[in-house]
Amino acid sequence: MKKVMTLMVTSLLVVAAYAQANFSTDKFDNFTVHTYASFDPMADVSFIIEGENSLVIIEPQAFKGKVEEFMAYTDKLGKPIEKVLVSFHAAGLKVYPDVDKVITKPMAQFMSSDAAKGMLGFFAQAFEGAMDTEVVEFDEHIDANSVFTVDGVEYVLEPTNVPGMPGVNIAIGAEVYYQHFAPAVNHHASKNQIKGKAGIDGALADAMKAKSGKYTLLLGSHGMGKAGDDDLKFQIKYLKTMQKMAQKASSADDFVAQMNAKYPNCKGEDDLKAIAASLYQ
Repeated sequence: MKKVMTLMVTSLLVVAAYAQANFSTDKFDNFTVHTYASFDPMADVSFIIEGENSLVIIEPQAFKGKVEEFMAYTDKLGKPIEKVLVSFHAAGLKVYPDVDKVITKPMAQFMSSDAAKGMLGFFAQAFEGAMDTEVVEFDEHIDANSVFTVDGVEYVLEPTNVPGMPGVNIAIGAEVYYQHFAPAVNHHASKNQIKGKAGIDGALADAMKAKSGKYTLLLGSHGMGKAGDDDLKFQIKYLKTMQKMAQKASSADDFVAQMNAKYPNCKGEDDLKAIAASLYQ
């Protein structure tokens, strides 16, 4: 666990080191998506869904400075926060004492596990207290398959197909779809998403679900946090290729060589090598 966490932190620190925090907006018929790409040490991304009268926060911030910056932006919108919804990131919630905090039952169970406690303990030590790792009491524990409406905006939750942390994918209205990792053209998949052949299969299943929904904006909790149709098309083709190479390649090195031959311009060589190591361990 410690070695895996160290590798994850190191890779995300590289992303965070070369960019500044970024706010952007995307408007739809009855709501606006505000995306905050923090480029904190974990490259975390948070979202505000602004309806006519209220706000919903998805995936809060957890690092000192970033929490305050995100909250200041939220306050400027001048509307009350109706809910804070957690899919994968259950930290940084102390700043919402009077807001309805929502988590799925499987994720709540995971957060009480030794694995989650070890992960948060590692983060607390690695970031020397700069990350709020305290797990607070949630007001609602809902099923992973849930549908609810806030301020006229429908949220449809369903479990991710990717093994590991039991987060959920979220359809927001008819055009927006959230997953833990958004696709990106000419980027290798994240080693924190895919660990083994089941991870490839799960990521592809989630991508095909996004395709079937014909969503125009795809959201994810790391990096820039946003993607579109071209990114999704690339991801689907890439993951299908990865499936074939995982069956065909004779070793991790062979797998990396074959993927690089197919995608010579992809960024994220370290991620590809780590995925290969998980396939041939």
